[in-house]
Amino acid sequence: MALPSTDTSRHDNTLAVIRTLRDRGPAARVDLGTLNGISSATVTSISAELLQQGLITERPPEAPRPNGRGRPKTLIELAPNAACVVCVKLSINEIQLVVGDFAGQVRHSEHHTVSTLTLNADDLEALLEDKISALCTRQLTGFQRLAGICLAVQGVVSSQSGTIIWSPALSFRNAPISARLAKRFHCSVLLENDANCIASLLAAQPAYADCPNLVVIMLGYGIGMSVLISGVPFLGANGSAAEFGHSKYQPDGALCACGRRGCIEAYASDYALYRAAADPLELPVGDSAHPSEQQMQALTQLALHGNPVAKRIYAEAGRALGVGIANVLALFNPDLVLITGSGVRGFDAMQTAMHGAIDNALVAELRGTTRIESCAWDRDMTCMGGIAIALNATDSQTLLDSQTAREA
Repeated sequence: MALPSTDTSRHDNTLAVIRTLRDRGPAARVDLGTLNGISSATVTSISAELLQQGLITERPPEAPRPNGRGRPKTLIELAPNAACVVCVKLSINEIQLVVGDFAGQVRHSEHHTVSTLTLNADDLEALLEDKISALCTRQLTGFQRLAGICLAVQGVVSSQSGTIIWSPALSFRNAPISARLAKRFHCSVLLENDANCIASLLAAQPAYADCPNLVVIMLGYGIGMSVLISGVPFLGANGSAAEFGHSKYQPDGALCACGRRGCIEAYASDYALYRAAADPLELPVGDSAHPSEQQMQALTQLALHGNPVAKRIYAEAGRALGVGIANVLALFNPDLVLITGSGVRGFDAMQTAMHGAIDNALVAELRGTTRIESCAWDRDMTCMGGIAIALNATDSQTLLDSQTAREA
């Protein structure tokens, strides 16, 4: 007896239309066909179904052309309120919650100061339930459905099991967290490393379309990395791959937040830079273990304006980065190494020593044609990446839910 068939190509084409509209904004049906290699008839049929399901809307026709030739294009776009997702960014002593609509745009953002290091696993789950529940009550009333939640966490996570393995923001380890939240909110809950969220957002930008083998290094309080091979994140056996910050620069060297010594993070992260500068330099008062942006800006400006102590500290950080990047080049041979994060504020003070360390470590053939660039941190890309990941992961379920609702 033959098994029933499913029109997977139709489903894939529908997802392609949705994601193209999300990436590019309003578009004409004919252009959607060209961009995705789909026939005009198929796009017309798909768009008719999406209109009925309330997932897209039509804009008013464009104004007639001056020469009177050709029919004006009617543009379609995603219906922003058809669904939403929530991204929760967990970092040291702070939780940020962001609502993204079906078109991928941020609709709401809020920050909460929390003593994260004093929480146990049950405390964290209860806190997240409380904050997300309050957010849903206040901010999600205009949306048809909550499609999913993405937790973006500093440190090592297992996306497959939904487990926080280790995070510098938390005092506990190996805590399964996704399942309880999924049961509470009746939607998919994804757990992602914060650097992977950033990399997924950058990889989708046209400027990096020619870089399928991409390495993104995030500088900030800690140091993270994401490796994309042929456009796919390399996660390793349990999600701990690409922990660049905890690879070694100097065995038995400076103390790292992970509890071991000599990690790259122990020289090039915000807390490491500030720790090295706190005694010899006069800097703004604050928590030296968790320096603020004001404190780091003050230190960075000293280095950029020639203070010899600050210059030496940033040069050492640059050498640590360079040694690590040299290993990445030799192991992965990426198209591009992109350095970003809030710590990129000090990149100009690091890069001479960084490039020197790379040149000393590698023969030209191993360095190859890989580009090494910085990317300005003019907005926090973590939650934007988390929104994109959550939407892509839940688009199929949103389609199914909308079809079921229409047939009911």
